[in-house]
Amino acid sequence: MTTTEKREIQYKLRVYVDSYSSHKKACESIRDCNEATLTAMLRENEFEWDSISDGMWRHVASQIGAAVDFSSLVETLNWQTLVLYFQLAKEQGATFAITGHAGWGKSYTAKWFTALNRKRNVYYLECAEYWNKKMFLCKLLFQMGKRANGMQTGELMETLVREIGKQDQPLVILDEIDKLPDPVLKFFITLYNELNKRCGFVWLSTDAIEKRLLKGVDRNTVGFSELFSRVGATFINLSRPTVDEVKEICLANGITDEQKINLVCNEVKDLKGDLRRVARNILKDKFKKFRKPSKAA
Repeated sequence: MTTTEKREIQYKLRVYVDSYSSHKKACESIRDCNEATLTAMLRENEFEWDSISDGMWRHVASQIGAAVDFSSLVETLNWQTLVLYFQLAKEQGATFAITGHAGWGKSYTAKWFTALNRKRNVYYLECAEYWNKKMFLCKLLFQMGKRANGMQTGELMETLVREIGKQDQPLVILDEIDKLPDPVLKFFITLYNELNKRCGFVWLSTDAIEKRLLKGVDRNTVGFSELFSRVGATFINLSRPTVDEVKEICLANGITDEQKINLVCNEVKDLKGDLRRVARNILKDKFKKFRKPSKAA
């Protein structure tokens, strides 16, 4: 890893640390890296950097969002809708479930909003299929800069409720919530009951979560009617990105050739509005630039 790459990570690490209310909380939110190492990364001592492995630099970078670039952000209708509901949930202690097709900007907007408002008690959690209740609580506490080593589920819950209770208008964004297994998903009922009106929640998912909940309600599956009521018995559906929005995103990301823009627009359309095609085309262009020319005459 070059010094330039390390300096870029250092800059983003500074931004990340500054977004927390304290240096200690920021350090505790980064897994498997001690405070001394992070402090060394922040110092202007390149000789000290040599003692830190490239793997550790990449490990830290992956957790602070160094791979996410918000400089080319475009305020699409979906971006505006998400930000509106994030703010409402935060200010009112309300819970909303928002669905949209993969690649419509849900995660990108949530990460941007969290990065902007981390000092204002906004927490982002990307859910996973293998989590149990204990892991769910540990991950959430970790995002809050709280270590949870050695605690049992009950202690974790008490710690979380106590910590949230101290905060002003906290918000928890649960991305890809459809991946949670049923016992963890239904555990949200307890979380909601404990923190109702004291903490806002926003669910983000494809329409898989809507289908799953409605199916559970129809089958009278235990807990599903309660879950449905906790999100207001409604799902807020995002819109497919328009052609004009795709063009604007292309321009913001350096794609200026009209023929290329039209090609990207068609690809996005074929994939039900998946904006990740823009990023794929940027990677294609980069690959063409760095690919060595063939030796064959």
